[in-house]
Amino acid sequence: MGHPIQRIARMEAELPGRAEDRARLLERIAVGLAHEGKNPLHNMVLHLQLLSEKIASPGRQGGSPIEKHLAAMRDGIGRVDDLLRAFGEFAVPAGLPPDLAAAVRRAGQLFAYDIRRATVKVSQHGPQALEVESSALVLGDLVAHAFLASVELARDGGAVDVQVEARGASAVLELRAGGGLGNRAQAQPHLEAMRALAQQASCELSAETPAEGGAFLSLTFLHRR
Repeated sequence: MGHPIQRIARMEAELPGRAEDRARLLERIAVGLAHEGKNPLHNMVLHLQLLSEKIASPGRQGGSPIEKHLAAMRDGIGRVDDLLRAFGEFAVPAGLPPDLAAAVRRAGQLFAYDIRRATVKVSQHGPQALEVESSALVLGDLVAHAFLASVELARDGGAVDVQVEARGASAVLELRAGGGLGNRAQAQPHLEAMRALAQQASCELSAETPAEGGAFLSLTFLHRR
């Protein structure tokens, strides 16, 4: 067996511009991770303080107020755990199955900060799992770039509808963006990265970005059964 680092290095050399494209994604994720991670942590700190005050209060009766704070802390911890897991899976996808539905959910988690900052409403529909004939190493990147391109093209008040579904022998991801002001300049690097990665991901890509704004992106893979 070859050394895994050597295999990764060969793959990077075979994909022109991949290092730059991936660095762009990781930079955005790092910023979002800092913001998305601190909010539930601050919430946990607040509820811990309230819990401490209730425990110390004389004449305290009943356990329901304490349980409410404990539930809030458990929820916050779970959110951080899910976010960090998604980050880890994106950063090191080796060993993951090429699951299109999971890649879409992961993109929604990792770019939640970008979505809020862009004031875009995102709705996701489809099965919990849908494996495709693709490389897990590039599938996540391809989906992430499609996700971000759609958000940028719906920026400032728009919406993105994300649909994953099986269609016979195919598995399809469709993203419809529209309604906002949009920012073509910020979307362009992600659109270019999509086109560069599609062949490596064994994906048939269609990207419509009309002059009047919005976008319709369609990614079609062979459905792995």
